[in-house]
Amino acid sequence: MKRLSLVFTLILVLSLSLVAQAAYVDGTYEAWSDASDKSIQSSKVFIEDGKIVAVILREYTDKHVEKDWSTYPWPQAGEAARTLGAQFVANQAAEADIVTGATGSSTGWIQATERALIKASGVEPTNKYFDGTFLGRSETSSYGQYYKVVWVTIKDDKIVDYKVQRVLPDHTIQDPAEYGWPLEMARDAYREAALEAEPGFVDVISGATGLTHQSNHAVRDALDKALTK
Repeated sequence: MKRLSLVFTLILVLSLSLVAQAAYVDGTYEAWSDASDKSIQSSKVFIEDGKIVAVILREYTDKHVEKDWSTYPWPQAGEAARTLGAQFVANQAAEADIVTGATGSSTGWIQATERALIKASGVEPTNKYFDGTFLGRSETSSYGQYYKVVWVTIKDDKIVDYKVQRVLPDHTIQDPAEYGWPLEMARDAYREAALEAEPGFVDVISGATGLTHQSNHAVRDALDKALTK
């Protein structure tokens, strides 16, 4: 009986080992963290033979402009970008040490990597979107050369909150008070419709066709970042 138990134990250990080795489905998976008021992080994870072999980490400002670590004035964030990917590979999981002075960036990359590995797990998701807040960017308007950045909060595949800002060509934020009352009303109308409509597909608001289209594009970009597969 002891010998038989030993055989079963060895089989169980080998089985668990094989499962661990084939934990992920081969491919390239990208996912995003929740967006804060200041930034959002992305993680692109490369899986080969069921293992994490490389991770590329990026971070974007609240204007949805990628940060350049060679010029970014906060070296701790650049250090986190350079070192966390290697830890994810070494740990074969979304596990890494928080870099002192770059807590927000570190936790964002851990969350983004965790979501990428959920995509790589091969398990069929129950929701189309991850719950959370995601940053989206519109195309640049031919009139005024500005673009929109939106924060879209999703819960159970529905938009439950929406915030927007207009980014001018010089990368400053336009004060909503400068829009004038018709566009201000249209912004409020779009937000109300976004909370009720199919995510990313608000019908054109009378007198604000450009605003509606641009806002829809930004929302859909945020939704793309929220996809679970």
